[in-house]
Amino acid sequence: MIEPVLNAVSLHQIKKHSSKTNKNTGQLLEYFINEFGPQNSEEFLTAQKNFVQSCAGYCLVCYLLQIKDRHNGNILLDSEGHIIHIDFGFILSTSPGKNLGFENSPFKLTHEFVEVMGGQGSDMFEYFKILILQGLVTSRKHMDKLISIVEIMQSGSELPCFSKGVSTVQALKLRFHMNMTEEQLQLLVENLVEQSLNSLTTKIYDSFQYITNGIL
Repeated sequence: MIEPVLNAVSLHQIKKHSSKTNKNTGQLLEYFINEFGPQNSEEFLTAQKNFVQSCAGYCLVCYLLQIKDRHNGNILLDSEGHIIHIDFGFILSTSPGKNLGFENSPFKLTHEFVEVMGGQGSDMFEYFKILILQGLVTSRKHMDKLISIVEIMQSGSELPCFSKGVSTVQALKLRFHMNMTEEQLQLLVENLVEQSLNSLTTKIYDSFQYITNGIL
């Protein structure tokens, strides 16, 4: 089942066609400035907000469903600044690289992403973390329904993502952290963001994709 994503470009394409002239900004931020105008313009701020909101949702779904293969050819930006993941061939308990653990961070969050948000400590970065927390709190209300759907899909399935049997569903349940208070969840989100932002394996996987497939 294929759904086309219109008016979008991959992060790989952005980096490949970048003619970065400002040494003080990353390629992604420069792309936003070129597309949407100066950082204090209304169009840029709207695109930035779209990026932050969609990135929070992207990170939460990647964490809960353990979406892997998060290289820059599989991450798109649309014409309004939303981040979009494509290719869901590796989820739950499978990952590329013969499960070598390249992508063991909770989700992909690079310093370039955070730079577009305004940097660590900025209002939009704090808003990003609040959205993840709110999303996780809301997701817990629907855990039973989501688990039921996964269990139905798992029954009699030979899909690789279910190769670990019942432990796949058990691990999914644990990621909802039903035993935590909202205050504890806030600390969890801070930790997940910190782990992801400083993940060495994310950098290694991006390098692996560049060496093997030419993906920037």
